[in-house]
Amino acid sequence: MLEHGSFNLSLIDQTIISEAFGSWNIETAIRWADEFKLLVGQISNAPWACIVDLSNFELAPLDVWAYIDEINLWCNVNNQKYEVLICSSSLQKAILEKSKGNLTNVQTHFCLNLTEGKKLLSKYGVINILNSG
Repeated sequence: MLEHGSFNLSLIDQTIISEAFGSWNIETAIRWADEFKLLVGQISNAPWACIVDLSNFELAPLDVWAYIDEINLWCNVNNQKYEVLICSSSLQKAILEKSKGNLTNVQTHFCLNLTEGKKLLSKYGVINILNSG
């Protein structure tokens, strides 16, 4: 089946920035997870963070959310310590609050935008805002 939706992943210092666009299906989620895990492999020797920007993301079916829950479990045992979530709707925030229970070793924060998220994570030393543009 063809992918629906898209994403952009970037790595700055010990922080992965994940931006989601459109409505995802499971094929998109699987490709995202594969690329995400490759980036984690570059930084998992030390505590790391993830900024998840859902400002341009639409809803996804339940199988996508179940798969993301599995990835959260994987992150939890692969040295993730911080997560910043940027939501465009209260429904997104409610779904994410429910799924973040898998991140028992991770401090989760909700922010309004990418700049605010980077500033927050700079306090933990996982991103240098001077390098992050």
